Amino acid sequence: MYYDMVAMRRMEMAADRLYKEKKIRGFCHLSTGQEAVAVGIEHGITKEDSVITAYRCHGFAMMRGASVKSIIGELLGRREGIAYGKGGSMHMFTKGFYGGNGIVGAQVPVGAGLAFADQYQGKKNVSISLYGDGASNQGQVFEAYNMAKLWNLPVIFACESECPVMNIQPPATNH
Repeated sequence: MYYDMVAMRRMEMAADRLYKEKKIRGFCHLSTGQEAVAVGIEHGITKEDSVITAYRCHGFAMMRGASVKSIIGELLGRREGIAYGKGGSMHMFTKGFYGGNGIVGAQVPVGAGLAFADQYQGKKNVSISLYGDGASNQGQVFEAYNMAKLWNLPVIFACESECPVMNIQPPATNH
């Protein structure tokens, strides 16, 4: 898990550098300091489960199986990117990962919908629907809670609070 967090931090620091060099255009929402959230969740679920989050999604894309090359390629707008360079920082998708979402709180009801689809199809999966603290007062978030409870949906709602950058140091190398 530590290795995954360090790899994620290195990827995000490279993205930060590319953004500051103006090679990444548009928005670039980094998840630096939130590595443990994506790593911890991924180590607690199966590949068949679904994850959807807000726009700090690079780490989740990586944990769900996307390569660092495809994530950085997406940020640079390259065809090799995870969404062929068309989605950018906020719209990354891979198997079992339904991306980030640029509309505050909009991913929460989609996460409930993913859980509904699994339940309807008789699957024993769970959907993880994450949102930031800024979305915690959005109406669609509460509506998704209500629907999930009324229909007993297999969904976990989790609030990822913005946090300061943690001091995760890469392991020393013998080069």
